[in-house]
Amino acid sequence: MCIRDILEGIRLAVRQLERGEHRVENAYPRAVREEGNPAAVRMIEEVFEVTDRNWRGIGPIPLSGWRLTDAFRSYDAEHRFDVTGIRTEEPAECRSGEVLQGLIKPTECEAFGTTCTPRNPLGATMVSSEGACAAYYLYRRMNAATPQAERAAREEMNPVA
Repeated sequence: MCIRDILEGIRLAVRQLERGEHRVENAYPRAVREEGNPAAVRMIEEVFEVTDRNWRGIGPIPLSGWRLTDAFRSYDAEHRFDVTGIRTEEPAECRSGEVLQGLIKPTECEAFGTTCTPRNPLGATMVSSEGACAAYYLYRRMNAATPQAERAAREEMNPVA
């Protein structure tokens, strides 16, 4: 892949955005075949099967996850360590599911920045530094425009153990 391929990908994405389209489009036909990598597809089909999954902050979505097939069950930590019944649930005040679905912005959640911070995350979107709430938290704090506020926000996002 070269810079020309990357620029073509950007061009195709911008074109879709301008047209109000949203679809999968192969911008790298020199490197990526339409049918994908047949060997990798076969391996995935041998090792994994599609299953219903419970998504933190959202709930169950039919046929949205993967699990190991019976042939690879001995490698499955859920079964190997008998932890199949573990379920996570967001606190009632956490609206991370709505953030994940794009229904609200993190700042519209009453817990954001008060009871929910990177040091005390309530939901999935604040747990990871890549989460929408964590990113909003960091950049909101950086807007304070002082070096001390910026340093404090960075330290809170990456605490020293």
